[in-house]
Amino acid sequence: MIVDDVGRWLLGLAARSAPPELAGPAVGTTAAHRLGALLDEALAQSTQEAGDALLDALVRGLVPDEARVVAALAARGWSPLVHVEARRDGEDHLGLRNASLIGRQAGVALVRRTPFYVTRLLASGLVATTPERPERAEEYEVLLAEPDVLDAIRAAGRGPVGPRIRRGGLVLSDLGLQLWSSRQASG
Repeated sequence: MIVDDVGRWLLGLAARSAPPELAGPAVGTTAAHRLGALLDEALAQSTQEAGDALLDALVRGLVPDEARVVAALAARGWSPLVHVEARRDGEDHLGLRNASLIGRQAGVALVRRTPFYVTRLLASGLVATTPERPERAEEYEVLLAEPDVLDAIRAAGRGPVGPRIRRGGLVLSDLGLQLWSSRQASG
């Protein structure tokens, strides 16, 4: 922390002592102005405007395949999710995280990237995980037969102890439902 303060002080000193023709814009000036503008905007915005701004920022961060996943979850309500973990030397090693049928169900272009899409959507807060649904056993069996899941099971199953399969589900979160509702309302 002190080093950062000293570094900023030295940069400021160098900028003030440099001839005007050599001095460029201060480091982070654009970001500082943008942050200031956001803070000013936050003071004037309503709760509705704040919610709209949040949803807009989240949507801007999506790729088209992720939008298809959101739409498919809105239509289906739930999709199975598994993690494949290898157990070695008393330690858990994650083999495959967030494998789901939702990519195939959504018709995404890059089906093999579904775990990556799901991870990003979970991080954004647009989707959430649920506990396993034993009554949907057939869907889990289909998911466990997917090529990438089978490869992960084979890779994690080497040695005397087989892989651990953690089952769960995937749904739209409250934020995802709010986004989908706003989409439906806009036509």
